[in-house]
Amino acid sequence: MKFFTTYDANSEANLDEVLDALDEGGFEQFFADKFYDDSGIEMAVVLMCRNPQLNFAQRIRFSKKENCLYMDLMLDLDIMRRVDSKTKKQIVGERFVLEIPQIIKKKGFRDFDLNRFTKDLRSWFVCQDWINE
Repeated sequence: MKFFTTYDANSEANLDEVLDALDEGGFEQFFADKFYDDSGIEMAVVLMCRNPQLNFAQRIRFSKKENCLYMDLMLDLDIMRRVDSKTKKQIVGERFVLEIPQIIKKKGFRDFDLNRFTKDLRSWFVCQDWINE
């Protein structure tokens, strides 16, 4: 499954270090040879961390043409600018593990093996020491 992650954030959130850690840990490669349904669905995640006064809203949409589920994971700018790199990774890892399976379930992909995907997602973040078991 193709799994793409990027961010849209104020620079002081320093989310580039989180994306670098995802890349260095082989996150996209970990999922590249896994298939959770017959359709070859792809995931695209945007870590959103902007000033709350700008009223950004979470976007979630599925493109049938691209067979891709696009989603924002909303992060608190005030928290992210204050915490260290390890804590940032923990926050992002917890958001991935908690929110992405819920979004997939809500979209109702019929043949998607949500249990195996959730287990694999959690496993990657635990093995990389981003979150606790």
